[in-house]
Amino acid sequence: SGRWSSPAISFTGSNTSYFQAIGFTALRISNHEFSISFWMYPESLSGTLVHVSSSLNGTGWCMPFIGLTGNGSLVAQIYNGVTLSLLGPNVSLSTWYQIVQTWSPTNGLKLYVNSWMTYSWSSATSFLASGSSPMYVTLANSLFGSGSCHGGMLNSTMPFIGAIDDFRVYGRELTATDVCTIYNS
Repeated sequence: SGRWSSPAISFTGSNTSYFQAIGFTALRISNHEFSISFWMYPESLSGTLVHVSSSLNGTGWCMPFIGLTGNGSLVAQIYNGVTLSLLGPNVSLSTWYQIVQTWSPTNGLKLYVNSWMTYSWSSATSFLASGSSPMYVTLANSLFGSGSCHGGMLNSTMPFIGAIDDFRVYGRELTATDVCTIYNS
């Protein structure tokens, strides 16, 4: 079971272990603010957490927005002609974490962990999206996009092993108060 009353989604790290949804308008429009929020329970210290693509198989316009490097460092990314990677803190195994990535043209890229803004990149004020519709969000796997996308620090990330719960995408920048409210709800 997960962090919430309903079970979390568990991922095994295999190529067929993922969750995918379609229709995320805020993630296909350049310079449109957005926020991504979820809880994770890592059972490995690497892996794609949130992969965004214009194609069902993870390719086309694509990039891993959030993931773990091989040493357990959390990374949040956006694309503005090059991939901008914000290196966050290291995580521990078998522990629940609230993760929130926000972006806006006013405040740039921010990464919150357990309701605290741990890292920010205030000059990252441009986001170049695909412009195509629909956009797919794939949790725990880059599918065929691994190595062929705007990968940045997450270019060769393997599938995630662990659980993800309460995944949300917002078409606005969440405030620190919003993040704290979600954390405590």
